[in-house]
Amino acid sequence: MKEKRDNRFAELSPKAQTFLDEYRAFWDEKLAAATANGMSDEQCIEVMHSLYNFLGLPAPAVVSVESPLQLMLMPALLRIRALSDESTWKMVCNNLQLPRWKHAIEQLESKFFCEDIETLLDRRRETSDYLSKIKEMETSSGSLYLDSVFGRPKGQSVNTRLGFFESLISRLDADMTGAVTPEIYQWISRECRWNDGGLPGVWENWVNIEARAESVRMGQLRTAIQNLSNMGTTERAALRIFRDRGEQTSFVPEQIVRQGELETEFIEQLGESTVNILAQALSAQQLEPTIYESYPPALEQLLDGSSSGLWFTGQLAVGFNSSIFFPQIDRLSIFTFFLDADEKGIFQNDTKKAIEHLRLFLANRTPICPFAEIVFVAKPPQSCELDEEFRLHSLSGPALQYEDGYRLYSIHGVSVHDRTVLAPETLTVSEIESEINLEMRRVMMDQFGIARYLEEANAEILHEDQYGTLFRRRMAGDEPLVMVRVINSTPEPDGSFKHYFLRVPPFMRTAKEAVAWTFDFEADQYEPEEET
Repeated sequence: MKEKRDNRFAELSPKAQTFLDEYRAFWDEKLAAATANGMSDEQCIEVMHSLYNFLGLPAPAVVSVESPLQLMLMPALLRIRALSDESTWKMVCNNLQLPRWKHAIEQLESKFFCEDIETLLDRRRETSDYLSKIKEMETSSGSLYLDSVFGRPKGQSVNTRLGFFESLISRLDADMTGAVTPEIYQWISRECRWNDGGLPGVWENWVNIEARAESVRMGQLRTAIQNLSNMGTTERAALRIFRDRGEQTSFVPEQIVRQGELETEFIEQLGESTVNILAQALSAQQLEPTIYESYPPALEQLLDGSSSGLWFTGQLAVGFNSSIFFPQIDRLSIFTFFLDADEKGIFQNDTKKAIEHLRLFLANRTPICPFAEIVFVAKPPQSCELDEEFRLHSLSGPALQYEDGYRLYSIHGVSVHDRTVLAPETLTVSEIESEINLEMRRVMMDQFGIARYLEEANAEILHEDQYGTLFRRRMAGDEPLVMVRVINSTPEPDGSFKHYFLRVPPFMRTAKEAVAWTFDFEADQYEPEEET
């Protein structure tokens, strides 16, 4: 009896082997070219339809939104719009009148008509069979699957927002396993999986510099968006829940459990009682429970009631927990190699198309929020300011600005409030010291002015001698601020002498010891013949 022949691809040609050694440089050039050309709206629709088709899903509606903020708000508003009657929706529209809410509602109504929403609801029912099949296929491989527009991606991974791409890679894995031998797969995987997630490795022009900056920019952007709603800030969310449980958690500082800005705005505009009625009406039979879906399962066990604020956080979670700001698809290059090496017959045409479209998407880093029936796609920013280390940075205005007016203010990569950039002189000592984010607090202090801060905070004078004056100010949640004030011995043109403040370790006890430390000397070694 003859042994069954394995027809999978089993040997690389000499040309392909040589290409494999040079593939990283080729990958960088290919990705940079795709970044330079960008993605038009038409291309974006084509890419999304292709990827959904590859997953066996019907072509989704592709909706362009003006900023990543709308990427989170739009699914929440669409969810409320689709599942409420006309009078309820009119009440919501009449009350949400702050500029960002009003504009988001106007955008929603310009993109969705009643018939569009009915179509989405019909698609939800039609796609249930597809979703069941994908669930069966991918649960066995430990990957994720897409849920409805009125839910969020489900799955075993903690980072559920990456479910869309994990689903695609899982499908590519299955195709690759059937097309090449395990030895070839392992060889290519070992040589073509980039630890940096596939960002271009050569930074010779502005396009690649921009691509390099994307990882930093998107990380900051995602953090800024989550802080608007407390989404993903598990510590604050947990502490708020614990505080609500009773007096036993009263030790938690109030400033640590601040409500998210969007959540606060929503409740203040509608009124807490109205929000609670809305929550009960929309969650009764038409929706899966969403009240606490943004929190870890362990916290859910602590809860025994409903909260209008937490309900709306759940609505925002639909968008935030499904938004993909910066996918690092480090395995994609394993599949692109066979296409670029011109090895024939490895993949079917739909697989080839999906691989090329994934590479185009990866290159352009377009934030998306994908669901079974609809994909929200964020437009690129109108302006982006960076420092020399490619961090978001501007001392004169927003570091990042989008079409809908959403702005992100940042100083050397630290997201701050607009006043910290535009009017730092209006900050107060109490505002600075109540900020629980230590990085933000230090930036606020620098912008406010160290000399002014020490004076207005009534900092303690630890020691004073001919070398300078040593100040200390205790800081909540941080080590004490200890600084030595020294005087420049060279007079200014007007005859005055300029003062400088130097931060030193908190264990300094004398001004001389502190000044000596700045020169890397012990106090008894520091005997300058002439001060400069």
